[in-house]
Amino acid sequence: MPDDGNGWREYQKLVLSELKRLDASIEKIGERMDNVIKHERNNRQQVEHDIITDVQRLSSKVHGLEIKCGIFGLLGGLLPVIALLLMKQL
Repeated sequence: MPDDGNGWREYQKLVLSELKRLDASIEKIGERMDNVIKHERNNRQQVEHDIITDVQRLSSKVHGLEIKCGIFGLLGGLLPVIALLLMKQL
């Protein structure tokens, strides 16, 4: 395209260089976003792992408490029976 003296050639070069600069900036932003997403995904996975570990630990504690409650309930139920049997023998 011939230059008509209106400076289009220079303006065209400026526009093209600006488009290239903006394209490079968009690529950098995309890379940063990918890094942030990876970081957040790793954080989420770590939090999920910690939660699963806590739930498993609490589940085993609850299971232990259920066993203890059963034993104490058995002992609590046996006490009146033992006392009754002892009173009958006296």
